[in-house]
Amino acid sequence: MKKIVFSLFIVLILVILAVAGCNQSAEVPGEETSTCVICHSDKDMLKQTASVVEEKVSEETSGEG
Repeated sequence: MKKIVFSLFIVLILVILAVAGCNQSAEVPGEETSTCVICHSDKDMLKQTASVVEEKVSEETSGEG
């Protein structure tokens, strides 16, 4: 009997956590949310924030072998 009650309690806790995780916060109408999808799919924003990284070649790894 204790195992059944304990397992039902665990299932109840998991259901509560799942429901709490699925709830979305209220969004202001007309205001765009900032998510990773928006930032990573906006080509203009990517061009503005992109930076060229120059590779540094150390003297230890370059030269005669």
